[in-house]
Amino acid sequence: MDSGKSTLIGVLTCGEYDDGRGSARKKVFRHAHELENGRTSCISHHILGFDEKKEAVHQTISASAAPAAKSKAWQTIVSKSKSMVTFIDLAGHEKYLKTTIAGLTGCYPHYASVLVGANMGVSKMTKEHIGVAIALEIPLFVVVTKVDIAPENVLKHTLKQLYKILRHPQAAKMPMLIRKSEDVLSCFSTENEGALQPRICPVFLISSVKGTNMDLLLDFLSRLKPTPPPTSIDAEIAGNEKTGTGSVELQVDETFAVTGVGTVLSGVVRHGTLLVNEQLLLGPFTDSSFRPVVVRSIHVKRTPIDSVGSGLGCAVAIRPLDKRSTFTRSQIRPGMVLIHPDLHPDPVMAFDADVLVLHHPTTIKTNYQSMVHCGSVRQAARMEMAEDLALRTGDRASIRFSFLYHSEFIHVGSTVIFREGSTKGIGKVTKVYFGKVTRLV
Repeated sequence: MDSGKSTLIGVLTCGEYDDGRGSARKKVFRHAHELENGRTSCISHHILGFDEKKEAVHQTISASAAPAAKSKAWQTIVSKSKSMVTFIDLAGHEKYLKTTIAGLTGCYPHYASVLVGANMGVSKMTKEHIGVAIALEIPLFVVVTKVDIAPENVLKHTLKQLYKILRHPQAAKMPMLIRKSEDVLSCFSTENEGALQPRICPVFLISSVKGTNMDLLLDFLSRLKPTPPPTSIDAEIAGNEKTGTGSVELQVDETFAVTGVGTVLSGVVRHGTLLVNEQLLLGPFTDSSFRPVVVRSIHVKRTPIDSVGSGLGCAVAIRPLDKRSTFTRSQIRPGMVLIHPDLHPDPVMAFDADVLVLHHPTTIKTNYQSMVHCGSVRQAARMEMAEDLALRTGDRASIRFSFLYHSEFIHVGSTVIFREGSTKGIGKVTKVYFGKVTRLV
């Protein structure tokens, strides 16, 4: 919070240093209230390209520009770049923690970058965000900002706090301060080029105003390669007896209404290859149905393409296949999926998960209700335990979660996070239930 995340993204993507009064962050904010209070409140995407010489390819169009201007700017970056980095700007304030968790679970980032203000020290939310990233097993690196205004003793204290958290047994990270280009190279695995060493956590000391060490951070970003997708979900789909020739699945995280186009969905392709003119199923709707649709067009980085593969984010324009399956944009919610009919999807009303309680002030018992995050799925669920258990911080157990309002679509092996107030826990789905579920108690 207030560490300069959006400012740094503005500097990296636009190639111009901040003036110390928020000129850089104005280029990445999407809403007027964000400009007024200086705090990110929603998930936004920004891109940075690198050419064949690993030189940065910047853009000058702000996020609040007209859609046509942004599309043209993004297409220019795509055409000039050999590789690209997509920044998913998430909120840092505690008020928007649910949005941050939704971004970490639903956007499937390859890496997580935690920003810490050198002059402010490690805050409560810094610990929260590091904990969630580590729990989700997302490779992590830290950027310490505002080093130009932090007294030397304050900076040393901030680094000491940060190292203590990263070296904690639950984190098991080895912080590495990046001072020169040779340090950047030593962060990466010699066996798998472009992949961070599992235990290494690079730490950068940055100034968005003076540009301190900005070249090291850009060099680091230019060398990153995508991490492999979660194997558990892919294995579950591949091993499904109902799987036919088609196995494409896209999880929806946002919807748009585009004039002249209609309903547009954005999300990440979790499996298979999505094709233009392909006939798929969209659901589950609140009535637990899946409705046939046709893919009219696909855009990646605002550039039209004919197909998109697993692990990539895209925007997809769709239309109902027939008049009987019509729907409105308001009926589509995050967590729904575009899926091939050969997968014969079933709506899930409840699931079992092996969980770890990360924090709870008292005890968790049967009938406790919490918000569940699973990919882009976000819904309240009631917890049931097979025995008369009372879970506390650090306890592990197998728990059944029953959705309170409507069915969702999730896989065995998916990671789930549940939260309610200061309560937080994480787990893996071990079994799913279709239709009406008999209560344990």
